[in-house]
Order: sequence, then structure tokens, then C-alpha cells
Amino acid sequence: MAVQGHYNHYDDPDEFWDDEPLEPRRTHRPRSAAVPPSTRPESSASSLAPLSQQAVRSDRETQPLAIQYAAGSSLVSMDLDGGFLPVSIDFSSGWRTHVAPDEVSDELMSAYRAAASMRLDRLYSTGRLPSPQEISETAVPDRRKILMVLLETETWEQFSETSSRMLRDAEYQVYGRAETSDRYFAEVVADRTYLRSIKISSSWPGSTDPHQLSDEILRCAQQIRSLRPTFEARRDYSRYTEADLEYHLDRHRERLLDERPI
Repeated sequence: MAVQGHYNHYDDPDEFWDDEPLEPRRTHRPRSAAVPPSTRPESSASSLAPLSQQAVRSDRETQPLAIQYAAGSSLVSMDLDGGFLPVSIDFSSGWRTHVAPDEVSDELMSAYRAAASMRLDRLYSTGRLPSPQEISETAVPDRRKILMVLLETETWEQFSETSSRMLRDAEYQVYGRAETSDRYFAEVVADRTYLRSIKISSSWPGSTDPHQLSDEILRCAQQIRSLRPTFEARRDYSRYTEADLEYHLDRHRERLLDERPI
């Protein structure tokens, strides 16, 4: 069914979709097993032409993972979701007496790195190389999803922005609830893949209180979760091969270019 207010050529099953023969446009490059596939988006989008080739290529490139194994903290631990964001934080009974206010940030980041390391260890212990999407649900989408999502764009501007958002990294700086008149006491910075910093003000009276700390960090994690982009196709493309989708994406891109306002 077409989206109300717009006519999409692909809503007509007799237009383009039954063209034969459909020939693959490019060959697959084998993925090296020497290093794990990166979950990281590009730090900045490169040239936008051709966008379909740029987006599809990103799923084949491999880089070492950006996080290293960490010893963690003996006083606090975390559980992470599929996007490497905290979903629960467990403080030991000695937290209040053994952690000074100016040590809170470092202890929390140590716990986070250890939790991320444990998640990665579980993924790689299966004996096979996991895909970027298995490692992190916020990784650059796989090739097939990229093709499907871009096929549903309706203008050249939307096509360009969607393609860029799928590939580029971003920084998210969020804050907790506790604040004074001029600043927040809890600050968390993240990118598309991991948390990069947790900063808790040593002047905050709640800095050593487990319940208040947990509430602040989980609140920040939820903000980051809502800010990270998600990409889903609305239509069912199960009957089409990737070669079909790529063929039609090339034609879709050319049509959007032709229809750009001058």
C-alpha cells in the first residue's frame, strides 16, 4: 500500500519489479577473518555519490574493535543491552565506605568496560566470527537492510540524509536529573557503539549513594538509546534477492536525482 500523500513507483508490482533478467551489478569481496568486523560507523560521511555503493560497501569493511578488555571494579558491576548501554547496575555493600566522591566516575567506567568486554567475550567464544549486527544492534545495518531502507525514501534529500545517517558516527552528550542552578551532576557521553565517558561531580551529595547513582546513569542510558538512529523497512521484501534490491536501488536513485527540484 502506498504511503498516503506520496506515490511510490515500487508500489506498482508491474512496474520495474518484474523486469527480467536481473543481473548482479557487482561482485562480493570476501571478508577477512584476521580481524573482527567493526560495529563502528564512519566518523564522517564521505562523498555521497554513488550513495548505494557507499552504503553497501560499509558492511563489507573490517576494522579492529575499538574497545579493549578491562579488569573492572570490585565494587560495582553492570549489565548491558544489545547496544552496549547499561540496563542495570549492582553496587557492593562497601561502595559507600570504600569509594571517595572523586573516584566515582573512574569506578563506573571501569565497571562499564568490564561489562562490554564480557559481552564481546561471549560473542567470540562461539568459535565463529560474529557479524557487526550480532555484536551491536546499533551497528551499521547489514547490506540487505540498507538496500531496503533506501528503496523506501521518497526524495533525493531524504535518500541522502538516510544514507548519511546510516554510515556516520555521532556523539551524544546527555545529563541526569540532579542539578544545581548552573550545572548537572551526572554527564554521560556516548557514540553509536559505546559509552565514552561517565562523569559524576564530586560535589554532588548523592555521588556515593548507590540508588541515586543507578537512577542517574540508567536515565542517561535511556536518553542515548532514544537518540541513536534506528532503521527498519516498512514493506516485505522477502521475495527479492539482494541482487534484485540493488538493481532497483540503482534505478530508484537515478529517478530521485531526475526529480530533484532545480
